[in-house]
Amino acid sequence: MTFVFLLTMRAILIPQMGRAELMNFLLVRIVYCVFFVVLLTGISANAGQPLAFGVDDRDWAGHYQWANGALVGIDADVLRTVANKLGYSIVFMPLPWPRVMLMAKEKSIDGVLDLAPTVQRKEFLSYVSTPISMESTVFWVKRGSSYHYSGAFDSSMRIGLMHGSDWSDRFAREGMPTVEVFYSYQAVFNSLIAGRIDAFGGYLAPTQDQVRRLGFVGKVEPSEPMLHGLSYSIAFTQKGEHIRLAKTFSDALKVFYKSAEYDRLLEQYGGVDIRPWLKSKEGRVR
Repeated sequence: MTFVFLLTMRAILIPQMGRAELMNFLLVRIVYCVFFVVLLTGISANAGQPLAFGVDDRDWAGHYQWANGALVGIDADVLRTVANKLGYSIVFMPLPWPRVMLMAKEKSIDGVLDLAPTVQRKEFLSYVSTPISMESTVFWVKRGSSYHYSGAFDSSMRIGLMHGSDWSDRFAREGMPTVEVFYSYQAVFNSLIAGRIDAFGGYLAPTQDQVRRLGFVGKVEPSEPMLHGLSYSIAFTQKGEHIRLAKTFSDALKVFYKSAEYDRLLEQYGGVDIRPWLKSKEGRVR
């Protein structure tokens, strides 16, 4: 490549430059090319095999947020650290959530960060069985509302969900309400206050963050009961040896959660400690 570059530049510049000028010009370019090749070689030798992970381009409070194009937060750091120990580097790709799912189906990415396992998703994703985070789901209502989640739905119930949310497994078990899909929290909260929906199904910490940011404190509130201890995972697309990778990452996560590094991340970011959940699962197996 460098040789072709030099020949091209020679053909262009010889008519316009003296011999000394041309040689000096080419010498500088050669030095730049050699430096660039050495730099790339060093990066590839130290970075590990890259894995491209699709991530929702919206912040998920308590889990991760986008800052100047970089993904920061406990979930991102756990995945980065475990991948590095296994000889991989993670490239996070910020995309609208429906686009993440489409790319996963097409196998144009290697994996997905932070998603709940559902029957539909398991058709095209290999889940890492050890979760990467925990969350609580709650139905948010207008303050003073009498709505309470009873464990069953019917068409008379008007439930709001964010675009891209997949509640198909729950609705298959508990009945089908009338669902309205929203593209912003502002629209959700306005609909709750206006009485256009009875409740909004969302995560506790991220929705609380939006309530504070958008000025709806005292206007909407979480209802009881909350659904605690819901696990969220990483998953690999079903290409190549990714099914094997799912098992490898699951085992590595279990080891990592016992380390002092994990303690430091919990201290730095907060978040829900995974270890009680793991112990409860181990107890059930026994």
